[in-house]
Amino acid sequence: MDQPEQQRFTVALLQLAIASKKDTDWPERIDGLLAQAGEVDLVILPELWRVGYYNFGSYHSKAETVKGETVCFLTKLAKNLRAYVLGGSFIEECAGRLYNTAVFLDREGNVLDFYRKTHLLSYGSKERAILSPGDGGRVVKTGLGSFGIAICYDLRFPELFREMSVKGAEVFLLPAAWPLSRMEAWEVLCRARATENQAYVIACNSAGRGLLGRSMVVDPWGVKIAALGNGEGVLRAQIDLTAEESFRSEFPAWRERKG
Repeated sequence: MDQPEQQRFTVALLQLAIASKKDTDWPERIDGLLAQAGEVDLVILPELWRVGYYNFGSYHSKAETVKGETVCFLTKLAKNLRAYVLGGSFIEECAGRLYNTAVFLDREGNVLDFYRKTHLLSYGSKERAILSPGDGGRVVKTGLGSFGIAICYDLRFPELFREMSVKGAEVFLLPAAWPLSRMEAWEVLCRARATENQAYVIACNSAGRGLLGRSMVVDPWGVKIAALGNGEGVLRAQIDLTAEESFRSEFPAWRERKG
């Protein structure tokens, strides 16, 4: 586990637009967004930002291992920025199965942990038919704080977030490809998961092709403190874990549940 660095840090959410099946210009687009973000401690990308969530026919052909091109790119990104990186997610191939996998890297580009999406969508989606589910929530302890990781549809399952909260999560990181047609649910659920766990929710969504965008950061009081619109862009926010700790001490609702 990394040694503590600070109780306040800056995060950049890269809201990438999934415009087509073309997969060639993403390095330049990411560099452009990072240039706007400036110096940050943590970078988060959306769900399946290279494949495109709805490109189900490409899942098998674009699957990679954790040593593939995407993770190698993320390793270089973390090293160059000297920042922690949650690399959105990619289609991982492992032992003949496919997973929707998020990788978390430290400032030196080392993989600290990975999370495989637990809840797979069947409504209007082929995800459940193609992919295998992960085995529950993961909490990654870093010098910045303790991070719980979930992906998109997981947001609808509060027990996953409570499990991570009990394990010590102070901040939830959520890469997503949330659809435009579920706009109200997106905000309500992000704010609910923050409020009921008294934790930050950092939700980085995709944009374009029927996707909502509207990435946001919600504080432990359930207040949306930063948000984007529908297009491609970068969102920068300050996270204050000292204030969160004080709030949890003064109003310990998350510890007073029964059972």
